[in-house]
Amino acid sequence: MNIKEVINGKYEKIIKNFLSLFTIQGLNYILPLITVPYLTRVLGAENYGKTIFAMAIIINFQVICDYGFNMSATRNISINRDNKSEIEQIFSSVISIKSMFTIIGAFILTIMIFTIPRLREDYILYYFTYISVVGNALFPVWLFQGIEDMKYITYLNVAVKLISTISIFLLIRSSEQYILLPLINSSVLVIIAIISLILIKIKMKINFMKPSYKRILIELKDGWHLFVTSFFSNILSNSGNLIIGTFLGDVMVGYYGGIDKIVKAIISIFAPITTAIFPHTNRELKKSKKDGIKEIVKFAKIVIAIAIVVAIVTILTAKIAVYILCGSEYVQYADILRIQSIWIVISIINNFIGIQFLIGISAGYYYSRSFMIAGAIMICFDIAFINIWGIYTIPFGMIISELSLCIIMLLIIFKKKLYMEVNDSE
Repeated sequence: MNIKEVINGKYEKIIKNFLSLFTIQGLNYILPLITVPYLTRVLGAENYGKTIFAMAIIINFQVICDYGFNMSATRNISINRDNKSEIEQIFSSVISIKSMFTIIGAFILTIMIFTIPRLREDYILYYFTYISVVGNALFPVWLFQGIEDMKYITYLNVAVKLISTISIFLLIRSSEQYILLPLINSSVLVIIAIISLILIKIKMKINFMKPSYKRILIELKDGWHLFVTSFFSNILSNSGNLIIGTFLGDVMVGYYGGIDKIVKAIISIFAPITTAIFPHTNRELKKSKKDGIKEIVKFAKIVIAIAIVVAIVTILTAKIAVYILCGSEYVQYADILRIQSIWIVISIINNFIGIQFLIGISAGYYYSRSFMIAGAIMICFDIAFINIWGIYTIPFGMIISELSLCIIMLLIIFKKKLYMEVNDSE
């Protein structure tokens, strides 16, 4: 990639979508960095840990409701972006499926609350946190991303997220008010979802229609491998809070969760890049596998180089960052940030191998299988060593699982000679 290619418009759409996605996704993690220093001090590690543990449980419902549509629906809309009728079919089917999963998830959560004492003691906290699943299900970011027009929801996201950040400072004044944190965050998602649906109807003239049973099955089948991938990706990146909360208690999950917010903010720099690249590389692979892979390699070199620089800086400044953002009592666990910096680099490498390449050449089943194995390795590792190495088990487990994922995918690619498909298609 050179400056001329950027200037002449070849990557103009990608740059615009990156900036929009960075604003949308980045604010989800960067704005919390403004509130984390306040919340960790006002709520205390224990009550802050309660909100982190609740989110660690609810995030699994969110992943199930997403069902990989953030990639599969984006891809399908991107391919059919000039076919309004097809876009309406995809939009209606995906929204219907996500809504159905959200309702089922609410029933499952209710059963869990009535059967698990720890959840029952703080049931309002879990219900407030679950509202985020509703907002996420109804927010079709995949539609805007697929048609590569993010400007409307970018402005909306900025405005509403700023309001929520201000609300946290105004409404949460003592540790007993920790229950307001998920309510504020969840309400923001619902507001964004409702307004975005209105924009889709009025501004974009995309209508909701009752999807056929056959069409729903098509979307479910199309998103299956991506769902498996995203589910185990969630295990790799978010199960730490759940495992620490289960085995070590709310205080320790508070310490880990606070530092993990910093990690999520760093990774949020790269998520919009890889997400914005996906529609472009996917279309290039459909036209020519050889040219598509060249594009993937071109982007990978740049993004991975940036990731390495960011990781080095993070390792060197970990103690200062943790002190400023979380407080002095969190500094003793600054090594968590250093370890996870290495994980960030490996996870970005895996994104280019798995999502951009394997999914791009319609070999997502290999990616999902690899993720299942890597996820299983991490769970076994964490449970086996959590009582020995304590809180540090989680970041080490993340690195081991990401390395396993990378090795497994490369072995599959070379064993199945998937790279040969490039030459075969010529």
